[in-house]
Amino acid sequence: MNDQFRLPGLDPPRQIQPAVDRPEPVLWVRRLAVLRELEPGIEHVVRDVELNRGLNIVWAPPQPSAEGNALFRSGVSGHTAGKTTFCRLLRYALGERTFAAEPIRSRIRQHFPAGWVLAEVAVAGAPWTVARPFAIGAHPFCVQGFGIDAALGDGERLDYQAFQGAAAQAVLSQLPARRFPATDDPIRWEHLLPWLTRDQECRFSDFLEWRHSSSQSEAPALTAEDRQFVVRAVLGLISDEERQEQQTNARLVTTKKEAARREPLLAHQAEVDRQRVGRLLGVDLTVAATELFGSEARDLLEQRKAELDADVARLASSDQRAELQQAVERALEVELNARRDLRDAEGRLAAEKGALDLLEATVRGNSQVGLVAALPSGRDYCNVPMKLAREQQCPLAIGRPADFGEQRGERAAADEAARQRQLVSALSARVDEAQRGLAAAQSATADTRRALLSASTTYEEQRAKILGRSAELTQAERLVENAEAAWEESLQHAAVTKQIDADIEASYARQEQLRARSRQALARFSRTFDYVARALLGDELHGSVDTSGRALTLVIDYLGERDSAALATLKLLAFDLAALTSSIEGAGSFPCLLVHDGPREADMAPEIYERLFLYARGLEQCFAGEPSFQYILTTTTRPPAELLREPWLRLELAGTPADHRLLRVDL
Repeated sequence: MNDQFRLPGLDPPRQIQPAVDRPEPVLWVRRLAVLRELEPGIEHVVRDVELNRGLNIVWAPPQPSAEGNALFRSGVSGHTAGKTTFCRLLRYALGERTFAAEPIRSRIRQHFPAGWVLAEVAVAGAPWTVARPFAIGAHPFCVQGFGIDAALGDGERLDYQAFQGAAAQAVLSQLPARRFPATDDPIRWEHLLPWLTRDQECRFSDFLEWRHSSSQSEAPALTAEDRQFVVRAVLGLISDEERQEQQTNARLVTTKKEAARREPLLAHQAEVDRQRVGRLLGVDLTVAATELFGSEARDLLEQRKAELDADVARLASSDQRAELQQAVERALEVELNARRDLRDAEGRLAAEKGALDLLEATVRGNSQVGLVAALPSGRDYCNVPMKLAREQQCPLAIGRPADFGEQRGERAAADEAARQRQLVSALSARVDEAQRGLAAAQSATADTRRALLSASTTYEEQRAKILGRSAELTQAERLVENAEAAWEESLQHAAVTKQIDADIEASYARQEQLRARSRQALARFSRTFDYVARALLGDELHGSVDTSGRALTLVIDYLGERDSAALATLKLLAFDLAALTSSIEGAGSFPCLLVHDGPREADMAPEIYERLFLYARGLEQCFAGEPSFQYILTTTTRPPAELLREPWLRLELAGTPADHRLLRVDL
């Protein structure tokens, strides 16, 4: 065994040496049980499987007919026994969201409406018991400590997430890189679980294909680049320092693209703004790409502003609106006084005419004299003060109006009538004069109003022109600033582009330095992969793990690179076993739990397939005590005879009768 299990390239050859600081798997399953109900008692147990560290075989052998082979005879007994269901239940216990595709889930729930799957799991040396239901609505839970029976009793039940948190902490805490470079999201336990427990539906065709859509596992969807990153992180081929440098590089590339996109746009905007300034000012300015543009435009703007200020001053000095407004107010006051004088004169004239009519009627012996005599005396005052009326030689102020009550007996009616006619004549003249004065005042008011309207219209027209020119100058000034800013920013983007080119090159150089640190680890893993590949396929070939950028590539070379469906599966299996072997030797952070569900390809030679079992057994023999790994392998192909017993054969299933199937029923 020492000659077979050697690492190539070492002199002298040596046996695989397990790391002393990794005495057990980071996570492994000790027991898996299916219960009809979450109750203690053997009558509720559907299946109870104990598992060991090291190799664990779940075998479902086909049942050959005693009468030989023939058409239409059963040939599915080994393929419907429940191997994949066993793996799915194990995955479900470890944290996967579903335990089968929907049709199978429905049938399992029909047979086990109150069914549960329980598992005893060791996490970083600490025992846990987890319980998850088949039915929708029941709440999963976990118990710290081994013991399915204890979980069914009065033990303290914790939320299932407590177990998931412990598993994530144990498995992921040692990763040198824990966040995806593209999104900065953390790597989670459910990102790694699909690799450790591959879908049988993927047919082991690609080492990065972990889940197939037909399995309906609801595992987190990762891009191929993200899966590459998970693999490299687990194998210790990348670090957070390199991841951060990759993020820096990605940001630099994005910034460069944005700067390269913005530079011509800003230059074009600067030119557009320059042309708009030229149209506003009516000149052809120097192009914005030169320093003369800003100074030339600003000098012209200052000149236009000075001209505008002069026009504003001239407009202010020629503004007569205030004087004209005062003239209008004075004319209105004169018109108001004239209107009042006319109204007073017309009132007094009307009163004196009435008195004259009475006197003349008396003279004529009018029959109404007695009635008139009974009337009250006429008014002896007006709205003008007496002093002012006498100074102005008002005829009404010289004598008092006739008082028929006093004069009726003293003067003759004829004399009184004559005097009254003189008074009426004087008042009529006064009314005519007041009418002419009102007409003159109205004409003066109209003239002053027209003058004010004309002056205001002229002022507002000139002011509007000045405001328009001011707005144009303000807009032009803003456009000049925008053009200069846009051009300056375009120059900055051009400078940034040049600087970023240098920064990107420096980033690539730093990444290369960081990758150089990982090359030794990659070279070591590549040698381990070569070792596993030769152990499975023959010592004459050569296997390697190549890297291009951030991607790993598996190569099997035998007189040229070889590839086929069976060889693709073998490369994948060799890759997984190499990850397991590297971790056993202390390299990388693979948790040393690996599940392969029926990886046999139709054209894979039986002796090569058998070497999977032999390799796992050889790994066990490298340990003085219990192995520090757990490898669970389901198969319909007969394992080597020496392994068809305890402690390797953990479960033997068959498709018929129903009691020999995993869940002991025909689904």
